[in-house]
Amino acid sequence: MSTQTLTSPPTQGAKVRRRGLPTWFGAWEISLLVLVVLVTVMASISTPYFATGSNFAITAGGVIGLALMVIPMTLLMIAGEIDLSIASVFGLTGVVFGLCIEGGIPLPVSIVIGLVLGAVAGFINGWLTVAFGLPSLVVTVGTLGLYRGIAYILLESRSISALPVEFTTFSQANIYGTYIPYTFVLFVLMAVFAAVVLHRGAFGRKTFAVGSSAVVSRYSGIPVRRIKITLFCLSGTVAALAGMLYAGYVSSARANNGTGLELSVIAIVLIGGVSMFGGKGSFAGVTLSLVLVTVLTSWMNLGFLPTNVQNTVIGVLMIAAVVVPVVAKKISDSRPLRA
Repeated sequence: MSTQTLTSPPTQGAKVRRRGLPTWFGAWEISLLVLVVLVTVMASISTPYFATGSNFAITAGGVIGLALMVIPMTLLMIAGEIDLSIASVFGLTGVVFGLCIEGGIPLPVSIVIGLVLGAVAGFINGWLTVAFGLPSLVVTVGTLGLYRGIAYILLESRSISALPVEFTTFSQANIYGTYIPYTFVLFVLMAVFAAVVLHRGAFGRKTFAVGSSAVVSRYSGIPVRRIKITLFCLSGTVAALAGMLYAGYVSSARANNGTGLELSVIAIVLIGGVSMFGGKGSFAGVTLSLVLVTVLTSWMNLGFLPTNVQNTVIGVLMIAAVVVPVVAKKISDSRPLRA
C-alpha cells in the first residue's frame, strides 16, 4: 500500500511567480531600444555624416512609403492576417494617380481616386479571405500578382513624371527652417492615432481578441468578419497613400514602384515583436523596429555595403525576432515554480 503526499494548491491571493529569465529580457521593446541606441552611437562615431540634419531629412523622406505601410500591417497581423499585396497596391495606385494627372483630372480628385482604388483593392482581399474562409496568405499572393499586372497593363514600361509641383513639393520638402520632412509629420500623426486606437480603443481590443481566437471572438459577439475586412480596406488605403506620396517623392509614377517592399514591411513588423499567429504586439515595438532598420540601412548605405549584405543583416534580425521569444518562453517554462 503506497502513501501519497498531496500538496494543496496555493490559496487565493498567494503570490506565486515562475522563476525564469529577468523581466527585462522578456521585454522585447526594451531590447530593441537598447539596440537602437547602440547602433545609432556606433554609426555616429564611425560615419561622421550619419548624425547630420541632412542625412535625417534624406533618410526620413526616403523611408516614408515603407513607414506608412507598416501601420496597417501591424494591425492586420495582430488580427491574425497578412497582406502580401500591399506593395502591389502601392505601385498600382501610383500608376492610376499618374494617369489621372496626365489626363487632366484635378489633383484633389486624383488623390481621392487613388485612395478609393486602394480601399477597393483591400476590400477584395478581405472579402475573399472571410467569405470563402481562405488563408489571407494565399489570397494576397494571388492579388500581389494581379494588382502588379494591372499596373503594367496600364502603363507598360513608361513612366509619368509630369506631376503637380505642389504635390511633389509636399512629398520632397522639409518644414521651413528644419530638416523635418512634411511626410514625416504625416507619418507621426497617423502612427500616434493608430497606436491610441489599438491600445486604448474598443476597436483595438477587439483586434487583439480576433487575433487571439477568431472562434471565441465570434461567440463573444465580436464582428470578426467586419473587423478583418475593415483592416484589409485600411491596408489598401494606406498603401495607396504611400504609393502616391512615393511617386511624388521620386517625381515618377512607374509600374514597378515598390516592388518587393512587402517583405521589408513584414520584416519590420515581425522584428517589432508582433506574433506571426496574431493576438500579440505593440506599436512601440514596431516603431522601434522601424527606427532600427532605418538606422541600420542608412549606416550601411553610407558605408557603401552591398545590398546582399544589408539583406543578410535584416534577415538575421527577423529570424532573431521570431526565435528568441520562443526560446525564452521555453527556458522560462522549464524553470520550477517558486512560491
